[in-house]
Amino acid sequence: MGARYDAYAKRTDTWMAVLAMVFLVVWSARIIFFESIPGALNGTLLAVQGWIWLVFLVDIVVRTVISEKSWKFLWTHPLDVIAVLIPAARPLKVLTAFTQGAAFASAKGRMRTMQAVVISVVLLLWIGSVAVLSAEGEVEDSAIDNFGDALWWAIVTVTTVGYGDFSPVSITGRIVAVIMMLLGIALIGVVTASVAAWFVSVTSGEGDREEEQREVDRHSELQERIDRLEAKIDRLVESASDERRSDSS
Repeated sequence: MGARYDAYAKRTDTWMAVLAMVFLVVWSARIIFFESIPGALNGTLLAVQGWIWLVFLVDIVVRTVISEKSWKFLWTHPLDVIAVLIPAARPLKVLTAFTQGAAFASAKGRMRTMQAVVISVVLLLWIGSVAVLSAEGEVEDSAIDNFGDALWWAIVTVTTVGYGDFSPVSITGRIVAVIMMLLGIALIGVVTASVAAWFVSVTSGEGDREEEQREVDRHSELQERIDRLEAKIDRLVESASDERRSDSS
């Protein structure tokens, strides 16, 4: 992205992550405790959301301007764009850990990937359950009317179990369901790939150690043969010397 972009990202990424979590907490509180939050407090929380969204908007504009790829930045960084359109999803930027080419190439990379998977699952369940509650909470025909039911629905949806005891009936709720199912399948695929990479690394590591041990054994055997040959040669040389001395005398 260029030196200017890297310097800007280094200074702001941590603060953007903190603001993203603040936005998520505020947004969740407004949805989950909608009936019990006083109107004045709800207005304050809504204003906080608005200001944080404005910061996100300014941030992506700055990143686009200073990036060497210019407007291609928006195409190559879809999570940043989604974070502006849907600020509550910004914490899911942790998924960028999967886009690194060496994600599974080393033990450190696999550990980082598994940590990202765990964090992503927690965030996905959190965001999905609050989002579906926001869409379904005031719909008369919907069975999802509290956070507990919304969280249960999110779990069975992400894991693609789909018991069917709770299901969204509004258009917005069904859109959330589709996104949750697609992301759930993607995360399951990442977990499977990570486990497979770990298994391959373990088995290949054992094969390398066995081959190395065989090489050591072969080297030892060759060394023993060389030692025996040298001993025979020494004995022959001594025998020949003795014979010459005997002939001389």
